Amino acid sequence: MAGITVELASRSLVPQSPSLTIFAPSDSAFIPLDHLPLSLVQYHLLPLAFSFQSLKSLPYGAKISTLLSGHPLIVTTSLEDYRLSLNNVTIPWSPIYVDGSLIIFGIDKFFDPNFQFLDPFPSHSPNLECLASTPNDAVVSLSGAYTFHEACATLRSKGCSVMASFLDMQFLELQERTVLTVFAPVDGVIKNRFSSFSDFSSSIFHRHIVPCRLLWGDLLNMEDGTLLRTFLDGFTINVTGSHDVLVLNDVPVIYPDMYVCDWLVVHGIRDILEAPKQKEDALGPPAEVPKQTEKEPESFMFSISNWKL
Repeated sequence: MAGITVELASRSLVPQSPSLTIFAPSDSAFIPLDHLPLSLVQYHLLPLAFSFQSLKSLPYGAKISTLLSGHPLIVTTSLEDYRLSLNNVTIPWSPIYVDGSLIIFGIDKFFDPNFQFLDPFPSHSPNLECLASTPNDAVVSLSGAYTFHEACATLRSKGCSVMASFLDMQFLELQERTVLTVFAPVDGVIKNRFSSFSDFSSSIFHRHIVPCRLLWGDLLNMEDGTLLRTFLDGFTINVTGSHDVLVLNDVPVIYPDMYVCDWLVVHGIRDILEAPKQKEDALGPPAEVPKQTEKEPESFMFSISNWKL
């Protein structure tokens, strides 16, 4: 097995990232090549460390951002299939190298950057109460007991412990179960932006939450430019497709359907959401959504003095 020889220290090839996944073709895959284009190397690198189980948990048709901009890898096996394939290339269950933030899988051949995914993605006909043009009183709540325990455990296991802590804290006192979608940045980008946990304010957290349940297929079937209301008053999320990659306010979705239940969906995203670059249309600003308290419990904040979550 021959790996792709990569100078990981080269910033032109691998930007600063807390983790990396490499797919390394076998020796025989290199024989037909006259030379190895840099773009082909980038297409075999993911900016996060994905275990086999993490890749296998992604839904059929999910697009995974690579270091080759605008050219994602596509999951081509269903969750029911015991195998895993990306771009119809089988991925072995056991990586050839694992070192915490770096995972390397050996594969039989190169991924094709021009691979086309032709199967239509099913529409789930979601309740779109979070559309910016929808009146505020259309937000749906489900009564009954609930817990964020499973969702937060999943977030922490996928490297999103900061969002998990805020999710536990911000919604701890809710008496009703509101249908939600959470867009969770990975810990690395949050820690690079903020020096301490307290600097990552409640308002920043609330801009990553929308008051409806949106699966990966629902997002894919939205028209370009769809605006979603969030729990931060006046902040909207612009859903667009950029070079076959789904982006939210210019931030790619890198881990779709990270967690799913009947009232909550969590998607992993590459960066923190900022205000959309495009101006809002003639419909005017989004309707207000119920504000969540921005005061963190004193006991919780006292116990966290740094980023060691």
